[in-house]
Amino acid sequence: MSQMNPVTIDKFLGVNKSETETLLQLGEASESSNWIITDDNKLSKMFGYTKLFASLGNHKINGMWYGELSGIPHFIFSCNGHLYEHNLTTHANTDLGAIANTYPTTIFANNNSVYILDGNNYYKWTGSGEILLVVGYTPTVATASPPTGGGTLLESINYLTGQKTQKFSGNNDATVYQLLETNIDSVDVVKVGGVEKTVTTDYTVNLTNGTVTFVVKPPTGVNNVEITWTKVDAADRPRITKCKWFGGIYYSRLWLFGNPDYKNTRFVSGITIAGVSDPEYWPKFADSNVGKYEITDIKTQYDKQLIWTTGDSSEASAWYSTNETYTDGNSGLVVTIFPVYPINAKIGHVAPGQVQIINNNPFTIWKGIYQWVSTYVMNEKNAEWMSKRIQNDLDDLDLSKALTIDWNERGIYMLCVGKRIWCYNYRVDAWYILDIPHTPTCFLAVDGKLCFGTDNGTIMRFDESLPTYDGEKITAVWKMGFFNFGVDWLRKFIQRMFVSILPYTKTHIDITYETDLSNTSDTYTASYGLSNFETWDFSDFDFSTNYSPQPFKFKIRAKKIDYFKLVITNDETDTATVLSITIPVRTGGEIKNRN
Repeated sequence: MSQMNPVTIDKFLGVNKSETETLLQLGEASESSNWIITDDNKLSKMFGYTKLFASLGNHKINGMWYGELSGIPHFIFSCNGHLYEHNLTTHANTDLGAIANTYPTTIFANNNSVYILDGNNYYKWTGSGEILLVVGYTPTVATASPPTGGGTLLESINYLTGQKTQKFSGNNDATVYQLLETNIDSVDVVKVGGVEKTVTTDYTVNLTNGTVTFVVKPPTGVNNVEITWTKVDAADRPRITKCKWFGGIYYSRLWLFGNPDYKNTRFVSGITIAGVSDPEYWPKFADSNVGKYEITDIKTQYDKQLIWTTGDSSEASAWYSTNETYTDGNSGLVVTIFPVYPINAKIGHVAPGQVQIINNNPFTIWKGIYQWVSTYVMNEKNAEWMSKRIQNDLDDLDLSKALTIDWNERGIYMLCVGKRIWCYNYRVDAWYILDIPHTPTCFLAVDGKLCFGTDNGTIMRFDESLPTYDGEKITAVWKMGFFNFGVDWLRKFIQRMFVSILPYTKTHIDITYETDLSNTSDTYTASYGLSNFETWDFSDFDFSTNYSPQPFKFKIRAKKIDYFKLVITNDETDTATVLSITIPVRTGGEIKNRN
């Protein structure tokens, strides 16, 4: 019998759900639940979470947002047809007003206000009071118009409102001023020389002809007559208000998508005459189609806008857009356009609004998880398969319902379906899995702490000081792949095992093992407790105060085996971090047939 070098696991590599677990690397787990892989590749039990407030009933949290308005932080969320502000100190909720009870509710900030898309209407909140319905910016559609009409076209009609303004240059002769539209709904404001005039007293209106007739001729001037009127096209406003997703900012414009009536269309905000992009201005005819399939997400990367759809191999599933300009031959205006070009015809994205940018590379969901990386060829990107080690878990899932978040503060990409969360520590390239008792509906990092809304009307927040999942014990299980110590033709004899754990006030792990000869073993417990008045349990009181890593030696009896698998468990309310496991092995004769 010969002595082999001891095998040491001091670098845990995460889970690998390969069908052939005998091929796993040392340190990979064939199964893992509620153990996390730290940034130094140690195995640590997942910490817990607790609810921020009592349930609002059996309703989904439809969306969340956290950020500052006028320098003051706000945490808002939607649930059961209302928008609420949550106070992180008192944990009280303030009702900000009624919205549609639809999922998802998208909330984004711009111009020092929060904007809310509920799939039915469009609201804003300025940081105080109740939410307001976004009426829409009134565009100035033409300037320097003669009384007979025409003039220089300026701003496009706004999808959100039928109201628009036209500026005329009076000639001290005409009394009748012709608007750009006929059969209008109303004339709202009339000004001459900046002074508002009164209907009937100063002017009359012909809605059919779209004219305003002055009692006194307006004097000669440049843009000295200003008329604002309304003509509503009932099909316009819903193009914006029925959008469900915010596509971020690209080239100083805001982008929306997810209108179920225009699934392949992206809508872009407009630049006002003040030279700013306005989230209340969505120019008519500025939107554009991207192929024929549903747009599922839009992200900005460097100087490009990336767009994903649910397309198939008959048409591109991933696109990029640039900004280009041309001069309109009729008006002489410089017009900005955003043409699209195909990137990939086989890989798109199926979970609306769930693309994450990780280290400047988009992570998308198709039949698995893909990372889009740039190549040396301009505007070319390769889709790299990132979910190989967990793909067997993902194959049978409806990934169109997946939720994702980049928990940037911890370097973790998370994908959730149901009550299971697959976590990718992209700092060390390791996957691990969390199994929680609640069903997330949305995720948000608030001051570095991960929060998630639930389907039963509350919000949970993870905290390293918490030992349970909102009162439920966390069962952490890690299973090593079957390992043959590099010689599958020789018998092995294992008599000892050394385990090193990090000392906490109270910590333990339970260790069992399986072999090719038996799937059961004794349970070996490595436990440690530091003296602490808050946690003293006099039934097992000791005066240990050593904060250094704690090694444990166990005698085991694994004889004449070929394959060996360790199982590490913690199912109590304490925590645990495994630093290393060392297994001295002796080899004997060749493996014999056992049938």
